[in-house]
Amino acid sequence: MIIDFHTHFYPEKVAEKAMAHCQGLLQVYSDGTRTGLLDSMGDANVDLSVGLALVNNPENSASVNRWAAQQNHGPICMAGSFHPAESDPAATIRTIANCGMRGVKVHPEYQQFSFEDKTLYPCWEECSSQELFLITHAGFDIMYHPPWHTSPRSLAQFHKNFPKLTLVLAHLGSMTFWDEVEKELAGLPVFFDLAFVTPEYISREQLVRIIRRHGAERILFGTDAPWCSQKKHVEWIDSLPLGGNEKAAIFYKNAAGLLKLEN
Repeated sequence: MIIDFHTHFYPEKVAEKAMAHCQGLLQVYSDGTRTGLLDSMGDANVDLSVGLALVNNPENSASVNRWAAQQNHGPICMAGSFHPAESDPAATIRTIANCGMRGVKVHPEYQQFSFEDKTLYPCWEECSSQELFLITHAGFDIMYHPPWHTSPRSLAQFHKNFPKLTLVLAHLGSMTFWDEVEKELAGLPVFFDLAFVTPEYISREQLVRIIRRHGAERILFGTDAPWCSQKKHVEWIDSLPLGGNEKAAIFYKNAAGLLKLEN
């Protein structure tokens, strides 16, 4: 079984625009719709994908989460989102939980916020109270420019401030900051996903070392589809010199636990 913990798709009326926005910077591997993701999953033998919604501005929070809840069925499990600038983000987080979604997605670069902002502390406490995982972009993003809103050190401090929060750090803890990830984050009780962690960005040796240092029981297979090929990423991770139990944990067991899947 394979669970892709980090995918994106969009309503059909905005998918084409979303794909065009990244033209010239990112290669795309589907048309950005739910159907496109399902086709990609079939080609890659991915059994279940986690779709990550993201609120692009405060006014869209209700509609984005309503759409995410509607998409939360079949072989796609959705995570909701909130915008740090909306009037009552804690209420949005409660709505996400009440709709049956298991997690919340945020993006400090896209949404322009810092985890050091104390006015957002009630949001992280609400996620913890509702037993929702929080998945966040971490590190470099090709669509934005430094200075970045996160670093391995700041994320380690965020975990220290909210130790009960189930925290998923996308892109192996901090995209491209691999040495700092090894120093500041590896071994902490947080999850890393493998979205967009491709051979172009990291050596096989360092990737395996980080997985082993952090513990395969806290690594989640993810791709960042449609910006990364699900099929190629499955093959890349499966090619790593890891044991069968380690691969089983990474490909589905850890994700199944966070999603509270019965089978």
